[in-house]
Amino acid sequence: MFGRRTTQVPGGDLAARVTALEEAVQDNRALNVRLAELTDVVTELLLPVAARDEKKLEELLEKYRGDFS
Repeated sequence: MFGRRTTQVPGGDLAARVTALEEAVQDNRALNVRLAELTDVVTELLLPVAARDEKKLEELLEKYRGDFS
């Protein structure tokens, strides 16, 4: 999913180029969502212990760990 590159179609027909671009946009959107999730985890970890929501932090970490299991 992440890091997957679609083959560019140089000089190909318009429909094939549009399809390739749509796939690239979807990959970019997925990457942006992943980055936002990771930013949430880092933000929670950087909060002082007194202000930290431990339940939310544990949920975020479980989701993050689950993606790489």
